[in-house]
Amino acid sequence: MGSPLELKFLQLFEKHGFHPQKQIPVPTNTPISVADFVLPERRLAIYIDGTAFHKGGNRLRDKFIRDRLRNANPPWQVVELNATDLARGKALVEELKSK
Repeated sequence: MGSPLELKFLQLFEKHGFHPQKQIPVPTNTPISVADFVLPERRLAIYIDGTAFHKGGNRLRDKFIRDRLRNANPPWQVVELNATDLARGKALVEELKSK
């Protein structure tokens, strides 16, 4: 895992039976990014955004990459989570499972 926040999300996911792949290049044929969690068969990329890292140029770069994924053919579903999303617990996991 790349950060303590990512580990907390992994623990939440596993607690509720959600098992995405970790640290996977997307798209899988010509990668433009490494997502924190991925369900390639559903074209679902999950990014965990910590406030300390995603500022200024990093935020603009991430927006550009994620927009490219959303606009790919076929498109990727891109979910961006931050620390406040942890409080959603099981409801968040159920939402991700249904995407």
